[in-house]
Amino acid sequence: MSQQLVNRTDSAGRAISLGWGNGELRLCFMGAGEVPVLKLSGEFDYENVPEIERFLRRHLGPFFFKGRDLVLDLARVDLVDSAFVGLVVSLVRRLHANRRELLITRPRGYVRRTLALVGLPNLVPVYETLDAALDALSAGAPLIPPPFDLAPFAGARRTAP
Repeated sequence: MSQQLVNRTDSAGRAISLGWGNGELRLCFMGAGEVPVLKLSGEFDYENVPEIERFLRRHLGPFFFKGRDLVLDLARVDLVDSAFVGLVVSLVRRLHANRRELLITRPRGYVRRTLALVGLPNLVPVYETLDAALDALSAGAPLIPPPFDLAPFAGARRTAP
């Protein structure tokens, strides 16, 4: 990664950010169980995807996947490639091995289409809102992935070509 990394923490110490040229990671804790939510923005490809796991290990501990569920919020992500998809699959595998969950929220546009094309919504529940994902985790029941639509928002109407 040729861009300089910049670390930031909010005044309460509950949100940690790491930014560089065309991307940013922001970790915050939300919901009743203080679920870690990683909010990503920008582009994530083979050059910067490894930074996601380093960031998680640095701020949640080296075995973060053993004791916590995790939510990836993709509302501000413009591009992902196969390296990102590989990271998500790796995270899911490790989290599920420890009876934990990974959820994805608010993918849009190209990112939403990429996730659909590789079948990721069959492996990882994808929610239209952050609140819906946090509610699903707080329910404590086994998660069943919600229906996934290629439309950018739930309820958007498709038009015939």
